[in-house]
This record gives sequence, C-alpha cells and structure tokens, in this order.
Amino acid sequence: MININLIRKNFYKRLFPPKFENERVQTLYNFVSKNDNNFEHWELDGLLTDFINIIKHYDEKDTQHFFDTINLWNSYYLVIISDKFLDNRVKSNVTYDFGNIYAKIFLLYENFDSYFLIDNLEIAITMYNSKLDTTTLIDLLGKINLLHHKKLITKQQFEYNLSFINNLQNEL
Repeated sequence: MININLIRKNFYKRLFPPKFENERVQTLYNFVSKNDNNFEHWELDGLLTDFINIIKHYDEKDTQHFFDTINLWNSYYLVIISDKFLDNRVKSNVTYDFGNIYAKIFLLYENFDSYFLIDNLEIAITMYNSKLDTTTLIDLLGKINLLHHKKLITKQQFEYNLSFINNLQNEL
C-alpha cells in the first residue's frame, strides 16, 4: 500500500529542504542530500572523507539538535548516515559514540521501516563499544517487541536482539 502522505512529505522536503539552527547538522543534511544517489561508492580521499570531517567534530549539543529535529530528516538520509556509521574507516576516524546514536536513530525511525536498521544494531553498538543507558535499553526492548508484534521482524531476529539487549542490561 502506498502511503501518499509519506510521498508528499518526501517530495516537499526535496523542494524545500529544512533549515537547521545548528551549523554542523545543517552541513550534514546538505552533504547527505547532495550525495545520496551514490552513497554506496563513497571512498576515502573523497566523499567518505568529507562525511568523516563533518561528523568527527560533533558534540553533545550537535547531537541533541540532530535528535530534536530528526522529524525534518528524510528517512532515506537516516539510513545512509546509519550505514556510514558502520564503516570501519569512519569508526577509526571519530571518537564520538556513534553506536549510541545509531541505536537512537533506530528508536526514532519510522515504525514500518525499522527492519532496515535492526540487523546492524548489535554491530553498531559493539563497534563503538557503546554504553547505553537504562532508558535507551528499555526503549530498544519496546521497539523490538513492537516490530515483532507487527510481524516486521522474524521470531529469530526478535529472540536474538532480545538476548543481545538483555546482555547489555546485565553489563550495567
């Protein structure tokens, strides 16, 4: 079933891109929107380096603004950003905990598309050695239950991710 409102929203965002009050968030948005058609081919000494240079200076203020305005982002752009967080070359060039950010994008991502992100949730959290707070872990459990209840993930995915999150809770 085609969601007309989602198509309209994405079309509007293409014609009238959002304006952010944070320079780093605006720069990231502009960069991703300009280079979204070839993100699979971003390489060092090219677009991947540009992406790294944008995000490697992110701090708590930038991250908070990113999440405060996440509703302005095209969901496809969030998938691109999340995908790039999983690149070892990105990880080796940043010090910020982007595994935690990946988890929060997964939580805020539209209900019906979250299955694109669930398979790499453990990888992102492990890669960045993320320390998720109790609230985030509880929210992850809720989101995974919701996805399973709506039959958007398999029972195997549900059980595996449930076990992973329980292990993270035990480490607290």
